[in-house]
Amino acid sequence: MQTDRPETSAERDTEPADFIGGLRDVVFRTRGKTFWSYLSPAWTALTGYTIEESLGRNILDFVYPDDRPANSLRKQQLESGEISASRHTKRLLRRDGSFVWIEVDLRVLYDAKGAFLGSVGTIRDISDRIALENAVRHERERASVTLMALSDGVLTLDPALRIEFLNQAAADLLGLKHATEALDLPVDTVLALASHDLHNVLQAARRAGQTRTLADRCRHPGAEADWVDVDLTLIPLSAAQQGCVIVLRDVREQRALQARLHHQARHDALTQTLNRAGMLDELRRAHATFARTGATFSQILVDLDHFKLVNDHHGHATGDEALRQVAQAIQGVLRVGDHLARWGGEEFLCLLPQTTLEQGCAIAERIRGAVQALQLRHDGQPIPLSVSAGVSAASVDRQDTLEQVLQRADFSLYEAKQAGRNCVWHERMAGQGVLDLVSQVQEALRADQLELVYQPIVSLATGERVGQEGYARIRLSDGVEIRAARFIPALQQMHRAYWVDERVIPRVLDDGLQGRLQGDSFVNLSADLLRRPTLMHALLDSFLQRAGCGASAQPLGQLVLELGNRPLQLDVAAVRAALQPWLDAGVRLAINQSGSGLSTMAYWTELPIHFLKIHAALLERAATTPKARLILSSIVQLARQLGCVTVAEQVDQPGLVDVARDLGLDWLQGDLAGKTQRGG
Repeated sequence: MQTDRPETSAERDTEPADFIGGLRDVVFRTRGKTFWSYLSPAWTALTGYTIEESLGRNILDFVYPDDRPANSLRKQQLESGEISASRHTKRLLRRDGSFVWIEVDLRVLYDAKGAFLGSVGTIRDISDRIALENAVRHERERASVTLMALSDGVLTLDPALRIEFLNQAAADLLGLKHATEALDLPVDTVLALASHDLHNVLQAARRAGQTRTLADRCRHPGAEADWVDVDLTLIPLSAAQQGCVIVLRDVREQRALQARLHHQARHDALTQTLNRAGMLDELRRAHATFARTGATFSQILVDLDHFKLVNDHHGHATGDEALRQVAQAIQGVLRVGDHLARWGGEEFLCLLPQTTLEQGCAIAERIRGAVQALQLRHDGQPIPLSVSAGVSAASVDRQDTLEQVLQRADFSLYEAKQAGRNCVWHERMAGQGVLDLVSQVQEALRADQLELVYQPIVSLATGERVGQEGYARIRLSDGVEIRAARFIPALQQMHRAYWVDERVIPRVLDDGLQGRLQGDSFVNLSADLLRRPTLMHALLDSFLQRAGCGASAQPLGQLVLELGNRPLQLDVAAVRAALQPWLDAGVRLAINQSGSGLSTMAYWTELPIHFLKIHAALLERAATTPKARLILSSIVQLARQLGCVTVAEQVDQPGLVDVARDLGLDWLQGDLAGKTQRGG
């Protein structure tokens, strides 16, 4: 969740370009909605404020009070996406209490999801130009000396649009040796624009009686010199004077810098491939073309095998070199018009326009071979490199969304890893059943077809209901029901089980908030969600906002998060960090004991475990095997000594109820729980 707050020193941007310090314009970047995150050295000369005391402060602190409303309106337009760039003038306060007129030229930055991040741009001191414009309008006869001293090019025109005055800066921009060469000549014989007809623009400005600003390129019509990037200000004079003033500002350095900043915002610094944000732009364009014309495209998701070993054994410098060489090898295989991005870490994504799945697989195989042929060495020793690749293609029949195509490439890469690495996998190979099921679940969740059912839990001593456990089911539009036992393993295989968790947990909490539940409510917690502590914290914050102040204590106090075998394989410190806000809010934990022996000792010692779940399969074994019964009895006794409530779960045979009682278990969960009577 983005908030408006000043950034810390560690968060402030640094600019790699050494030449920025020599510019007279201020180069800036903002983060969030209102705070400076980078200012070039020219800032101090312009305002008198040091960079250190300015970074992190609200931009409006430096804007002249009368100009703040207009500045705030423009900021809202940029943040809402109504405009993506702006060039405007305003007054900036200086440390000594005076103000300076500035021209701001900025471009908005967005993240991979299109959310507003901030902006980059330049600030130029135009106090001289403002003074000049006033002087030209009111005291034209005194302007010549001032005009000649300006760094901006200035031309004054008579009513016939012939040049009356041309300063040396304008002559230099147009490649003239002397300013006097152009006097009395029609302006369009001296000044040509690349994108506009100068004569028509001047006439339109005079008819409207309004100043006009253009971003263009200019040169002398008869010269062979290159076009010069300029910003033009066209100022029609009063009706009595009927002439016009043209101000030319050389913006070659500024536009080169903006192009470099734009490149840096879209490219990975290490490999010089596109970064994730840059690739998402290309993906959206390719998918828009696909949706409009049916022109298919394919994607290759490439992952460098065993990259952690390269870093750990040979150092990060060697790891960086490996990534650079792999990127170059992939780029060498791709065609003109294909796109390559460093998608994250050691993953690369290739976008192949106008290709089928089969063509994408052929290119992926060439990529695999090119990487395997690399000769990376460290201290004279060869380091073998290989990649795994997953390929997907947009399908007209399925009317694929961009997310679906990316998802299938991700799933296929996972299958390539499972198949032993150093291979290419695509969405039509074996394992498609898992991919289809995961895609089916994803579509069902989007259509809100997930149902929540509760299995009762009763006390073995009293037969009274003490709680319930929530289970997810999916009921498709045709009425077909898919139970969790079928789709959860598929989601776990693709590391997407958190899709269900983030739906089930809020529903259980809301049912508790509405008083629809009785006693404790158990919910299985996947390892996939525990690996995403930010999402876990967001789920808790969302419930607290819905519940309102003070209304959340009871549902959270009755919630029990159940850790199964997969979560117990994670690092206990990471699990604790993910769970801590929930524990602080009163949520309790259960461990699911579905195998033999106690779960990892670290979880018992480092986490506040309140419940031990015993699966019916262990009760069945204890009923027929004396040793198993002895072991299970010891586990139950140890759990009691640790202050844990023991729960027999998934019990559907009457005989196992007696086994659970004999072993001293506290509660019973399963199909028989609702039928169990006191003493029965």
